[in-house]
Amino acid sequence: MEKDDLGRYVVELNESAAIIVEQIEDEITVVIASVVGVNFQVTAAQALELSRALAAAAASVMPSTAS
Repeated sequence: MEKDDLGRYVVELNESAAIIVEQIEDEITVVIASVVGVNFQVTAAQALELSRALAAAAASVMPSTAS
């Protein structure tokens, strides 16, 4: 995943919503940008836990590539 021009990771959910992740030094900010925005900060450990949760959920719905 590549960063945008401002150095943030942006995951576009649809035309009007996105999740933006920004790291400055040891601070990680996660923004759910939509009509109603929500900002919160997480620790590195929480970011890893969130990443694992998203990956596990995605893996459970993605078709297996193993033959």
